Amino acid sequence: MTLNNHVIPFQLGNNSIRGNIVRLQTVVSEIVKRHQYPTNVESLFADTLTITACLGSRMKHNGVFTIQAKGTGDVHTLFSDITSDGFLRGYVGLNARFKSVESNLNSLMGSGHVSFTLDQGKYSKRYQGIVSLEKQNMSKITELYFNNSEQLETKFLTFNYYDINISNRKNLFSAGLIMLQKLPVKSSFDKESNEEIWQNSLNFLSTLGKEEFLSTNLKSEEILYRLFNELEITVYEEIIIRDQCRCSEEKIKFVVKNLSKRELKEIADKNGNVKVICEFCKTERIFPCQISN
Repeated sequence: MTLNNHVIPFQLGNNSIRGNIVRLQTVVSEIVKRHQYPTNVESLFADTLTITACLGSRMKHNGVFTIQAKGTGDVHTLFSDITSDGFLRGYVGLNARFKSVESNLNSLMGSGHVSFTLDQGKYSKRYQGIVSLEKQNMSKITELYFNNSEQLETKFLTFNYYDINISNRKNLFSAGLIMLQKLPVKSSFDKESNEEIWQNSLNFLSTLGKEEFLSTNLKSEEILYRLFNELEITVYEEIIIRDQCRCSEEKIKFVVKNLSKRELKEIADKNGNVKVICEFCKTERIFPCQISN
């Protein structure tokens, strides 16, 4: 049985198109809940986490995939990453006087850029692609990244329940998406057929409604077959996504230990303790420090 937090890869039209369906229930809801952001920011954050899970699930070796946006607006930072083990996390940086009621990316972040970074350590060279903040949401930004940086025509259709007024979210996934990518044709003879399959897949995808996609009464495989059964669909094994931070007491102890006396005095409380709160998981840790005069 399909679990509640997963990415499922699939192919259409005899490998003419590849795609992912991502449906995240507790992972996104728990990450979003612990941060307590304004509602308009929650929707942006949920979509970013979902896109990160989608793209990061492709890693073939141990590593980390990161999406990071930097802007001049009331939202100055938007960050999420995922490990090759499926551990997802993220946070949003807001200005102290945040009051925006806008929901689109341009209004919230102003001018800036989004970076897509894949780091698989010794197995491959670190890769980073950068796109300017010129679209109204993260799905359009990510499509632009693939079209420009990788020359792959790509479509993202994202859903989350944070941008709609729903009192009962019990039977809904909190967020998800379907991604389609048009693969390069093997020969000129396949070009026309490939384009026809691509247009048909986009038309079928456009019929998908938000309530249908987010409903926990439908399995992800059922949604895929409803949409694309006419296009020779092949569905692959699911990839499980988990809400798990990578912070640790040992790492933070090391950082605190290597601070200078002046730095420790600036951040220590009246009892000489240093309190550290993880930006991602909000775990609070207190370290006693011996600061001599």
